[in-house]
Amino acid sequence: MARKYRNFVYDENQRFIYPTSDWGFKYLLGSEENKDILLELLNRLFPDYHIESVEYLPRDITIPVGKMRDASFDVHCRLQDGSRMVIEMQNYVKSSFIDRSTIYTAAAILDHYVNSRTKGYSIGKTIFLAFAGDPLFRNVDRTPVRLSLCDIDEVQTTQRNDKVLQIFIELPKFDGSLQEINENTPFLEKLSYVLMEMADCKEIPDNLHDPLLERIFRAADTAKMKKDTKDSYMKSIIGEAEYEANLEDWKAEGLEEGRIEGLAAGRAEGIEEGRAEGRAEGRAEGSKAKSLEIAAALRKAGIDTSIIASSTGLSEKEILAIDTTGAV
Repeated sequence: MARKYRNFVYDENQRFIYPTSDWGFKYLLGSEENKDILLELLNRLFPDYHIESVEYLPRDITIPVGKMRDASFDVHCRLQDGSRMVIEMQNYVKSSFIDRSTIYTAAAILDHYVNSRTKGYSIGKTIFLAFAGDPLFRNVDRTPVRLSLCDIDEVQTTQRNDKVLQIFIELPKFDGSLQEINENTPFLEKLSYVLMEMADCKEIPDNLHDPLLERIFRAADTAKMKKDTKDSYMKSIIGEAEYEANLEDWKAEGLEEGRIEGLAAGRAEGIEEGRAEGRAEGRAEGSKAKSLEIAAALRKAGIDTSIIASSTGLSEKEILAIDTTGAV
């Protein structure tokens, strides 16, 4: 089965959403209506923590360094013991992602410190959890990769601070499929196949036999969504497909890696929050011809003009002027 944990394709008949899309990930793990999914997922991934409750915190954190953009998390929450957790889905992994992960972790630590009664140099426990669409550690076979503040010598590895932990789950390193799941398949492996293959499914797999994963499928079922929620999701996928279509053009034009990653973040923010700045940045660097091509295909599919306009950056007048061949 072709995996579509990225390479997003708009399909009005799609039953289950792309859980690794920007909208889908935040909806499943970062919304109040699905908070039970997050709580159960964290308890399955961190059984020793005995997590009783989670509280969502602001996703946008100001980094008090002039040249840095503010941190914008996918999910940012506080556990009942005060610990902070940042959860990210990174589809387009660049070499700078590890550095950005470190900055994001530091931002969460500082925000925790500033907004608590902690004095002196004491910091609260902070966990950064990332799902990666590309391999990050190519010389390491295992996943997840757990990084903490350690001292490594020839004899042993000694943990120096247990309050900062980074965990990276590399989806491509799981080489099975949903169809191969059985009673002996580890939970993390099953979760990874759900994330990678859910959007291809027409029904909940009969062999899943896991209440949490079945709950994720039910939450991701577009047939059970309110119209405005489904429209919001479909609009986001149109935007993500447009970004992917332009990605190769940007690379061909020689845009540096950091700029491409910045544009991706700007596009995601524009989709999720409707930010004019993010939309403008994505449209300015995108190909007008590619936008017209996408708009033409969406018109043929009968998509509402206003949705096409808000997703491609074209005006309704421009869209209505497109004929069946995409010419204007």
